[in-house]
Amino acid sequence: MENVLTKMKKILMVEDEIMNIALGKHALSGKYEVTSATSGEEALQFLEEEIPDMLLLDIGLPGIDGLEVARIMKEDERFKEIPIVFLTADTEPETEAKCLEIGADDFIIKPFVPIVMQRRIGRIFELRDLRDALEVQLVQKEKQIADVTKISITDSLTGVFNRSYIEHKITELISENHVGTMFIMDIDNFKKVNDTLGHIAGDKTLQLFADILRENTRRIDVVGRLGGDEFVIFFMDMTTREIALEKARSIINTFWEKFRNTYALEEVSISIGIASCPTDGKTFEALYKNADKALYYIKNKGKNSYHFFEDEKNGYFELCSTTVDLNNVRDMIEGNTDMKKGAFQVSYGEFRNIYDFVLRCVERKQQMVQTVLLTLCVKDETEFLLEEVEKAMRDLQMAIKDSLRAVDVGTEYSSRQYVLLLMDADTTSGMMVVERVIRKFYENYGQDKIELTYDIQAMRPGIK
Repeated sequence: MENVLTKMKKILMVEDEIMNIALGKHALSGKYEVTSATSGEEALQFLEEEIPDMLLLDIGLPGIDGLEVARIMKEDERFKEIPIVFLTADTEPETEAKCLEIGADDFIIKPFVPIVMQRRIGRIFELRDLRDALEVQLVQKEKQIADVTKISITDSLTGVFNRSYIEHKITELISENHVGTMFIMDIDNFKKVNDTLGHIAGDKTLQLFADILRENTRRIDVVGRLGGDEFVIFFMDMTTREIALEKARSIINTFWEKFRNTYALEEVSISIGIASCPTDGKTFEALYKNADKALYYIKNKGKNSYHFFEDEKNGYFELCSTTVDLNNVRDMIEGNTDMKKGAFQVSYGEFRNIYDFVLRCVERKQQMVQTVLLTLCVKDETEFLLEEVEKAMRDLQMAIKDSLRAVDVGTEYSSRQYVLLLMDADTTSGMMVVERVIRKFYENYGQDKIELTYDIQAMRPGIK
């Protein structure tokens, strides 16, 4: 700002009378740097090489007159902001009006009165400097307002919208008759990231998930963090179930792959509850409530999957997907990821040796072996005790013992999951064995509190 006010201004004086040029330079010398041109053509050539701070422009120039020079300047983005002061001996009101119409800042009557010339030019520069200073302040103020606005609507850790803005924006879109699909998502077992790896890793996990959500959304969609490890997306004008399924699967699988490449915590995954507008709610509150119900359902059915509130209304419950877990079990056994420490690893070594042997048989003889992951899904986690899970796991082990052949083998994968190898079994016969295990389990334990689900997959893709 100081440089703008103290820097010597450059003035181009366009005048065909040498005496007038001399008088003008004399009146302005010491305060301004004055350069002269004697024709309109010369003035335009000068402008191509250097931009002055002002033009003193004689109207009655030979060739291209002053009025034409002014018109050319005002039509050129490079020159249109240069102040123009006309020099004229014509005192007719029509001439003054014509000068102002073209865009002149002022005009000075010849012959020049030095003090008048100085004051008029000085006043124009003062007004210009004041305008420039105000524009700078305005830009700074707008930036400050934008920064404050961004802070007020943005979650500081992840950069997505915060809860208050999400509710405001989705409410606004619904009031404008937009339809859409809402995802409520949270990170399964997120507490374990903080407890095991520390809060820095926890923050990085939240940022990773936010990046994945941005990758899977458009500019018109609303993406935000509700708090903790819970996030929301409103896919504007999207109500097609198939597209919602693709988005949910993409988010779950992408997170699993990227998180797994960074941290060796297999239990961390994503659960998603899905509700549509207007089918499942015509307000933010209704949509949120119903998407949250769908999320709660899937959290109690084994996590790591998605659920539509619409299915719950219609009495249809989609089984939780543990395919990612099953792939992870196989990768872990084959040595593609770090093994966990603790009780599971202690009972795991012998199982791994067996698995390695079976794997060689599969590759050499094209033997059919099915890998099965059994998962205990608690129906109401809020009213469930650890002792009940332990009892259910014991009943599951008893059902496995009573149902499998001597050649089959299995081990605990987690406190609620069991992995099996079914020898010489294709998918159909393997499913028959699994269904036998499930029947035995329900006979021992009952069906009120826990649901037993499963995934089955050939040990090697392509071998059914």
